[in-house]
Amino acid sequence: MNNNLFEIGAAAVKRAAQRYGGRYAWCAASITRWKKFCGFCDGIGVQSPAGVNYEVLVLYADSISNCAISTKQNSISTINVVMKLLDLHWTPVSPRKLIGEKRTLVNSNPVVIDRGLVNKITNQLTEANHPLLADVVNLAFYFGLRRREAALLELKNALHEAKQFGWVDIVRGTKGGRGRSVQRRVPVNQSQLVVLQGLCERLGERRCLVPEDQTYKKFSDYVSNELLPILKANGVSRLHDLRAAYACNRYQEISGYIAPRNQSDPLLLASSCADTHAREIITGELGHGRIEIVSSYVGRKVRKK
Repeated sequence: MNNNLFEIGAAAVKRAAQRYGGRYAWCAASITRWKKFCGFCDGIGVQSPAGVNYEVLVLYADSISNCAISTKQNSISTINVVMKLLDLHWTPVSPRKLIGEKRTLVNSNPVVIDRGLVNKITNQLTEANHPLLADVVNLAFYFGLRRREAALLELKNALHEAKQFGWVDIVRGTKGGRGRSVQRRVPVNQSQLVVLQGLCERLGERRCLVPEDQTYKKFSDYVSNELLPILKANGVSRLHDLRAAYACNRYQEISGYIAPRNQSDPLLLASSCADTHAREIITGELGHGRIEIVSSYVGRKVRKK
């Protein structure tokens, strides 16, 4: 691999991450994708950023044609970001147009996760001496948090905000570091407040779920090794499904109607206006930048008048 091209790009990504307060997950993912691209460039004789152009990206897109659509689009997007950091005159290439395919965002499988199932899972985890994993489950289901967000949530601050303002501002661990630049307030009801109070009472002075003698990486591996098998044994394929359950619950609270992915009768769907309103709110609460992404959580956009 052309180490010079890789090192120049990786250094630019690290500098950008530092400017925006860390963004460690984004930094690591970007460097991994850039490294793979640099390996391809080495094979076709491209030795510097000046040699990277649209034609090179077309060739690269063809070389990864067997990957998932999301993987291919993320790869092209990362190249755009790195090249823009290296060359202010770089013209971004549309990942969607280059790949020629759209991501499949709509999930039509019903979400069958309720509080009873969550209680069953958390009880099993507690009895198996994994109380921190039970906390991860509760934060994902009741607050719609990703794995990293749940692990790094500043518990005392969250409880203080919940009591004083009725919401929690999600800052640490957000995807792409959005929590540091975009306000993301998750409203807190009585059930959520009970979850936060229980967490703080049990963990005492702990800042977050990750033990002080552990890195986030080690804690994340713990989640993968111990939590995911128990989730699957209870019919939950992944932690992300708990986040989808949060979105569907919020959709019903906001619109007054069951989320489209859980409702087979088109006559019982919300109006298009109510549907859009719910999606706009949920988009912010989940920490996404585009309303279209919410379809992967609550189902297809409602078109009825």
